[in-house]
Amino acid sequence: MRLVFTLVLTVVAIAVVAYAHWQLARQVTASPRRWLGHGLLALVAVAFGWAVTGVYMGAEEGGGAAAFLTAIGVAHLPPAIVLFLKQQQAR
Repeated sequence: MRLVFTLVLTVVAIAVVAYAHWQLARQVTASPRRWLGHGLLALVAVAFGWAVTGVYMGAEEGGGAAAFLTAIGVAHLPPAIVLFLKQQQAR
């Protein structure tokens, strides 16, 4: 059961990452600003994933990879919420 929960959580985290980058590409028109946003968001997410993985690396087989991917999704969640709210405000 824990494996299923971990897989679902990881898939949701990856969906949040995709949504955040997709909305960033749609809402920011200037190319240098858009690429800076993508790069900065990815850098912060990977740094957070690396920090979380350091804590959970010895948990169990595959636990480090799941923790890394989930942490990347968690780092993308606040920008995804902000971009969602901006999209709703524009409507």
